[in-house]
Amino acid sequence: MKDLGDITRQFSMEGATHLYSSLPAIITPADLYRVRDNLAHTEALLACNIYLIARRPRIFIKPEGCSLNGRTFIGEFLVLRENGMTAVPFAYEISPSSIPVDVPIEDIAVALNGTSLIIITPAGKQFIAVNAIIAVARSLLTPHDTDLEVLYVGQAVGRTKPRNALDRLLSHNKLQQILAETSTHFPEREVLLLLYRFEHGRTIISNGGDFNVEAQASDEQDAAHMERLRNVQLSRREVVSLAEAGLINYFKPHYNTLIKATNFSSKGKLKVLTQLLTKGITGLVVELCSINLRSRIGTVHAQPIDLTNFMPAEVLDGRNLESEGLKEQLQEQLRQMAHTHYARFPLTTTHERNTFLHGTAFIGQTEEPLSW
Repeated sequence: MKDLGDITRQFSMEGATHLYSSLPAIITPADLYRVRDNLAHTEALLACNIYLIARRPRIFIKPEGCSLNGRTFIGEFLVLRENGMTAVPFAYEISPSSIPVDVPIEDIAVALNGTSLIIITPAGKQFIAVNAIIAVARSLLTPHDTDLEVLYVGQAVGRTKPRNALDRLLSHNKLQQILAETSTHFPEREVLLLLYRFEHGRTIISNGGDFNVEAQASDEQDAAHMERLRNVQLSRREVVSLAEAGLINYFKPHYNTLIKATNFSSKGKLKVLTQLLTKGITGLVVELCSINLRSRIGTVHAQPIDLTNFMPAEVLDGRNLESEGLKEQLQEQLRQMAHTHYARFPLTTTHERNTFLHGTAFIGQTEEPLSW
């Protein structure tokens, strides 16, 4: 058995800050300039303060052989696979948010370079980018076709006036570098921008961890600590800074230079982590999902979850469920799991203060609880 003499458990209950975002918006770098001049779009993205710059092999729409059946566009994606460019059939329902149902569609075409769908109405031409079609079309694209590599994580919060990811990305040296190096060295790939809000958060309170270590606090101190955890408040700037720091440290993107090698439990902590500790919080969890894009995100340091490593085939295919409705619900939950990352960080070492995050193994991570 391990020597417990130098392990400290200060309280019976510990708290972690859990930050999570609504689903992201995805735009191309060229969209930055169109969105800037569209009031409705800029208002919809006002609260997006965290952004990911990502890249993947470019997917095209085949200009030939497409058709329109009512409001359903039938065509083929062109995807670069190991054996070369491969045609993947798809069906795309033109949504009322793109073209209202009372607006007649006069004609439809594909841009000759295959990067967008063109819908012609009495009001003019409407361009729909390939990434928007990939997100909702029925197709046989594989996860590896649509995976996005995270190249950079950043934040934008104004000090004296409101500022968001759009404002920052319109003048961003690192984005310019990524675009320049991609066009020169990886011309077959495209750069995409994922905009997250991180408007949700909660305090997770748990008595988990190592139960063999007695809490040092008295009953009165323990009760006061619990009350303190219930009333933790974070400013918007703190939320954004914590989310950015957690995601950089988790993904370790190639183009980020700071934070990605930082040990969150070391004594020389980032200022925002020190501020979190002063509130009684000893753990940080940052969650983000990309299921609405139908694209998994990741890096070599944080790869998308492979559910087959954690669940047997009979669970994944729902063969033991009786109703088709339950099977469909299960498949949707599994898809969401496959598109979700949990970046979790104890803010202390196990020997400083044993918390429930030290003794918890999350799906997709190999760290084990304390062994005996």
